[in-house]
Amino acid sequence: MLAILEAQSRFKRWLDTPAPPRQPKPAPTPKTEVVPPCDIQEIPGAMRKNYMFKSAALMEKWFAGELNYSPTDADEKAEINQKGEPYPASMYDASTIKLDWVLNFRRAKDQYDALVNTAIRSPAAMRQLALILSRYKRRGAELDAWALSGKNLGRLHRHFQFQYAGVESSLPQKINRFIASNMQNRGTPDDLTGALGSFNFYAAIAYADFNDDATIVRLKGVYVYIRDNYTFTDTPGETSQCLGHWSRNGVVIVPYTAAIAILDKPWLPYVDYPVAVGDVRVSGNIYYPVKNSSFREWAIRHKRGGDFVVYSDYRFVPIYPPMTVYL
Repeated sequence: MLAILEAQSRFKRWLDTPAPPRQPKPAPTPKTEVVPPCDIQEIPGAMRKNYMFKSAALMEKWFAGELNYSPTDADEKAEINQKGEPYPASMYDASTIKLDWVLNFRRAKDQYDALVNTAIRSPAAMRQLALILSRYKRRGAELDAWALSGKNLGRLHRHFQFQYAGVESSLPQKINRFIASNMQNRGTPDDLTGALGSFNFYAAIAYADFNDDATIVRLKGVYVYIRDNYTFTDTPGETSQCLGHWSRNGVVIVPYTAAIAILDKPWLPYVDYPVAVGDVRVSGNIYYPVKNSSFREWAIRHKRGGDFVVYSDYRFVPIYPPMTVYL
């Protein structure tokens, strides 16, 4: 009986005991989205998304190449690498860039026409022609520069090139290209800029005839082609050149940074931080600055990545009537 009464008493106390206050739910821990920076190896894929197929092909060749770079501009011009040696044969590309493709771009076609119609006849070109041809003067001889070069475009360039015309190399050309890309592609460069940037058409001697006493030469034709260095060399002591802000989706050009490049003022500060287009939690919407030094650092770290020389195919342009050069 006593046990029953004690049980009833405990039950009553339990009924009369107020419910403990509810503990507040812990505040949710905010998720931190970690957005990885752009891996420069994603850039060729981003180029293809933006129809920059030649640009992607050349950059992939760079990534796949053996470690090869020129420490200075002088070394780059002489095609001497970091070992003090000539570029290996694999560091020349003569198959990716075709003249027909380049000439589809109006700004390139204009400069090509200016070269073959005007520039090769300029006083400076005539002086250079006389200097080159005087090395090969023979009475009544015919000169075949392609044969003398061993049918090698690199040798032809070194020994017989006498005039060139630049594309996007002058200040007005760069400004016009920047304005056009902003109007047409919202600042995204086209495939020609992505592949070659500023580049030159070159003219080299093709065929010439010397008169009987080798004092006058008739130039009967020239070869025209493109030669360009695909390189990430900076001038020592200057800020590394910015190549745009990249993500896996493409590239954006920050106007201030573009203006520095256009004006060729590498010592001025540029936008050296990421910029976002759209939702910042989406990695492809964050664009990171990529510089020449980004590629050079990658190459040294991975012992891979080769600067190389690009040649287009060449085109014979006959000259009629032949140009007269006095020696």
